[in-house]
Amino acid sequence: MSPITRLARASVAAVVFALVAAACSSGGDSSTSSPSAGASGSATAPSGEITFLVSSTPTVDNLIKMIPDFTAQTGITVNVADIDYDAMTQKETLDLRSKTGQYDVFWVEGTFLPRYVGQLNGLEPLQDYASSQGIDLATSDMSSTLVDNFSVDGKLYAMPFENTLMMSAVRNDLYEQANLTPATTLPEYLSNVQALNDPPTVYGTEIMGQQGEPIFYEWVNWLWGEGGDLFDTAGAPTLNTPEAIKATEDLITLSKSAPPGVANYSWDQAATSFATGQVSTAVLFSDQTPGLLDPSNSKVIDKWSYVPFPGDKPTAFGGYAWAMNASSQNKPAALAFIQWATSAEVSKQLVPDGSSPPQTSVQTDPALQSKYPWLKAEAEASSRAIVPIKNTAYFDLVDALSTDLNAALTGSMTPDEAMADAQSKWEDILAAQ
Repeated sequence: MSPITRLARASVAAVVFALVAAACSSGGDSSTSSPSAGASGSATAPSGEITFLVSSTPTVDNLIKMIPDFTAQTGITVNVADIDYDAMTQKETLDLRSKTGQYDVFWVEGTFLPRYVGQLNGLEPLQDYASSQGIDLATSDMSSTLVDNFSVDGKLYAMPFENTLMMSAVRNDLYEQANLTPATTLPEYLSNVQALNDPPTVYGTEIMGQQGEPIFYEWVNWLWGEGGDLFDTAGAPTLNTPEAIKATEDLITLSKSAPPGVANYSWDQAATSFATGQVSTAVLFSDQTPGLLDPSNSKVIDKWSYVPFPGDKPTAFGGYAWAMNASSQNKPAALAFIQWATSAEVSKQLVPDGSSPPQTSVQTDPALQSKYPWLKAEAEASSRAIVPIKNTAYFDLVDALSTDLNAALTGSMTPDEAMADAQSKWEDILAAQ
């Protein structure tokens, strides 16, 4: 399961529908507002239809509602397959392995790329293809770190859509009452959490302690913040280090100021605990913003803000992007859709409902920042956010480490024991590759 599927994954069966094509304009404009995928110098605009495979999130749902605008601009029919996240990744894998090209454009995360590019050789090098068609994907409007998150060996394979960051969410009212300011260092963060802990009225924090990706993503920010890393420069794991042990101790300390049961919290439970006013401070994925703004779910709508995770070290990136199937039978139309869906113009329309735009120009737009203040903090944090692991054994590595992290959190292992065991498991996994 991915860290990007935190909200609204109710659809189990595929819901596939076609958006009726409107009259096609034959212009050759390659700007992001009016996409054209014709080859450079060609008068022929892309046409036909494509299939777009996704899983529901609030921002994805809003994009789907906008697709008739794309169809009206281009005449391209978009068949949307909106399905459960796990089913989506299975279908992607099967399609790339079989080379059938059933899906032209689909969701990828940075952690997918080693398998999709290295093992399956199934993705079209997006920037290379766009350049061959005379198309500018406007990556210059994104941080180099963000572009690197979706690149392999310097080649861009997917265009960022949702810039999902791990942000520190704070209750402004509670901080003001306690005369505290949001932390800029890890010791300050721990101190603030302890000072604001007043159960059962309000807890100081929450943590995503569930085995799997939740606790891994929670912990890795603390590992980096304490000066550690997952691997050394030669690619060997570095989990049995003082920094990794200290990061594990930090999570245990945080859990003492958190609601009961945090060892089973995923991203959904973490976001809910903050949105319902149960905790004063939380580290959340920024694609949880729509839930914080939803009056039917949130009790803190006007009481919270984001600040970057304390320090200046890397933080975990959980965003997703749109990739093109190398076996697509309509690559010009697929590229036109990707160009439109990742344009600054589309991103600006998605911001009011809480999206995390990938474009620097949108994040830093003064008018947007004044209305949607979370953008300023996200702009400050964006250049630090990296994909934590790019390895074909990603899920095996995360499962092994998270099992030990959860054991340390629940007290069945000491931090030293947990990190020593995780180190041994990682060495075995990597040796078997």
